[in-house]
Amino acid sequence: MGRLLLVLAGSMALCAIIGTLEGGLDGFLHMAAAAGICAVFAGIALFLGRKMPERIGRREALVVVAAAWLACGVFGGLPFVIGARFTPWDAFFEAMSGFTTTGATILPEIEHRLSPPLHLWRMATHWLGGLGIVVLFVALFPALGVGGKHLFRTEAPGPQTEGLAPRIRETASVLWKVYSLLTLAETALLMLAGMDWFQALMHALSTMGTGGYSTNNSSIAGFDSLPVEIVITIFMVLAGSNFSLFYEARKSGLRVFRDNPEFQFYIGLFFAFSLVIAWNIHGTVHEGIGDSLRYASFQVAAIMTTTGFGTDDFEQWPTLSQTLLVVLYFFGGSAGSTAGGMKIIRILIIFKLILAEIRRGYRPALVAPVRVGNHVVAPTVVTETLAYAMVFILTVGVAGIGVALMDPVDLTTAFMSSLACVANVGPGLGLVGPTDNFGFLSAGSKMLLSFAMLLGRLEFFALLALFVPRFWRR
Repeated sequence: MGRLLLVLAGSMALCAIIGTLEGGLDGFLHMAAAAGICAVFAGIALFLGRKMPERIGRREALVVVAAAWLACGVFGGLPFVIGARFTPWDAFFEAMSGFTTTGATILPEIEHRLSPPLHLWRMATHWLGGLGIVVLFVALFPALGVGGKHLFRTEAPGPQTEGLAPRIRETASVLWKVYSLLTLAETALLMLAGMDWFQALMHALSTMGTGGYSTNNSSIAGFDSLPVEIVITIFMVLAGSNFSLFYEARKSGLRVFRDNPEFQFYIGLFFAFSLVIAWNIHGTVHEGIGDSLRYASFQVAAIMTTTGFGTDDFEQWPTLSQTLLVVLYFFGGSAGSTAGGMKIIRILIIFKLILAEIRRGYRPALVAPVRVGNHVVAPTVVTETLAYAMVFILTVGVAGIGVALMDPVDLTTAFMSSLACVANVGPGLGLVGPTDNFGFLSAGSKMLLSFAMLLGRLEFFALLALFVPRFWRR
């Protein structure tokens, strides 16, 4: 935990330095003070843990990951308290939304409320949390033996985590190298598209983390630039893809994307939903077919990859388009990506299972294992997938009821705020729509939704295990 807090303190200090290049000393001292406080607590934790064994087991890894993410919410919120005078629960909500790449905000006014260093820190929370703050920790620091593998697998998204390299630290390093290179590439392309270097860097951090924070109140619509939207759409789709495919493509070529069933399904859904929504909004919301395709494809990518950027108010779209977007809240991106949601591979497994059960309806003796591509999915993975889907839906329902209990909101607002947070998307419908924010909610609702974000990001079971009494018994 001490080492993790050092990473946070160093990141805050770096944001303070880079922010001065854009806005002078405005906000520098605020960010430096937050970094100093974080470093002090890091020193205390390192001192207290100096004699502890470094090798940890599966149970300890679950506790460390949960504690690490809670620490990110607490210490990551310090710059907002010091530099923007947030209340503690607002700061925790904003930081947790950033690190879990949800992108839900309590800010009604973004452009003039935050200093450049604080703007950059807000975006950096997306980037640090996108691939996983603990995965970064495993990559940066000496391996923890089997504990490093437990930490990695506890946090990495998807129903199964296959190593890219023999050692788990090497795997984490490879993922972060791919992640960093794609971020630099997007920054350069956004600058070519007309953004200044600071805006390009911040929106690249937000895009690759599939977070959705922006420096504009109107999100990406504030730039009103087709080249910017094209670049961000492409990189949202890339960020929602399995990062291991980019590593494999170095050795085997681009055919790894073509041959991967999850990627095929993912891209197919993107184009299918984009075309149907473009057809639906053509003539009703936008007159030209080009504009319809432009806004439909961007919004489908933003919701499907759980980035949450906006170029259009989709609450004004026809009911069919809104319904299709809500479906994408559940789908999410690929396993091994920075996206939230259920993950495409789980949706694919569920579809395959349904088809197998339909076939058994007229052929009871049929033995039809669930296959994805040429691989048979293990029964344990199928069971985990169904359990995950049920817990996902149950969590959305419980959190929605909780919001309705604590705040006098309508049905759409209650459950869409819950779904948007559990799926790590950000904007929803109703009073938390794409042009609104979460600032009006009570402190209780904000804390509940913050916990819902964390549950969705850690995929439920790792965090829920801590609430089982038997977990704490030897």
